[in-house]
Amino acid sequence: MLEMLKTVAPWLVTALTGGVPGIAVMAATTIAEKLGLNDRSVEAVKTALSGEALTPDQWLALKQADDDFALKMRQAGFTHAQNMAGIQVQADQVAAGDRASARQLSIAEHDHTARNLAYLYTLALFAVIGLEFYLAIGGIRMPDMVKTTLDTLLGVLITMVIGSKEYFFGSSSR
Repeated sequence: MLEMLKTVAPWLVTALTGGVPGIAVMAATTIAEKLGLNDRSVEAVKTALSGEALTPDQWLALKQADDDFALKMRQAGFTHAQNMAGIQVQADQVAAGDRASARQLSIAEHDHTARNLAYLYTLALFAVIGLEFYLAIGGIRMPDMVKTTLDTLLGVLITMVIGSKEYFFGSSSR
């Protein structure tokens, strides 16, 4: 249904499925208003469009809404519906280039800071895990604030170790 709708309302469908959250919400809200949907979330609108047959009046309303949406997007600087889909690709390319230049600088300067931080984060992660096991096995009672702080520290360290892994080995996203 989305492919057929893309021929009638290319701007709205591209915005809805393009992966740019702010624009997708705008498109979902517009489509939900025209179709009379109560839930205006992106996922709800996608689900409604994939399962619901539209009446001729709804097709016409979506075409008019697409024209209005296209005008708004052109005023925002987009020249074509596909430009919106390219925003996320450009953002990913900038982020990848940023990581690559950081790695190249580290190699050129023989800087071991990233490696040393990765070791430190990993060591600290296992130290906190070990401490939590020690406290649990020993039956040592801790104030709730200390438990919460340890759990927060554990989450931060896991995030840092994952970030270090992505720095050295790349990310699995997209």
